[in-house]
Amino acid sequence: MKKFVGIGLIAALSIALFSCGASKAKAQEHPFKVLEATYANRVGEQPDLVETTVKISIDNKEIQLDTVYFRNHKAPLKLMDSTKNSIFSGSFITSTILHDFILHSDPKQEFGNKPPVTVSKLPFELANNEAVVSYFYKNKINYYKISEVKEE
Repeated sequence: MKKFVGIGLIAALSIALFSCGASKAKAQEHPFKVLEATYANRVGEQPDLVETTVKISIDNKEIQLDTVYFRNHKAPLKLMDSTKNSIFSGSFITSTILHDFILHSDPKQEFGNKPPVTVSKLPFELANNEAVVSYFYKNKINYYKISEVKEE
């Protein structure tokens, strides 16, 4: 009799544990829809620096977008216009010149080297035309992935 109780207990625990993992995670509902997402590259006064500006238009004026993650960079978003839809914009600057380093056995010969620019690793794996925006909703930070950002 003890054998049947033990087997029954193990079976009940197994069913309970496996049924928890079988439930599907519900897709997160976002309180807005992205109407348009574009980016533009602009060369400024210094020809080796490029400013990339990302513009995102959403349909909910109540939502404040916080940050955009695009092409291994992140930039704070600012509200540009909210007459009909909310339009947010964020910019970051990148360098187009790869710096040559002087490597020499004499450290004095390496004096002119500039330190390398380190790019922080983003918490998202994104394709070249994808972006992620963060926003606050119900006092919690949320993320929205934009699958296609078009070049202006």
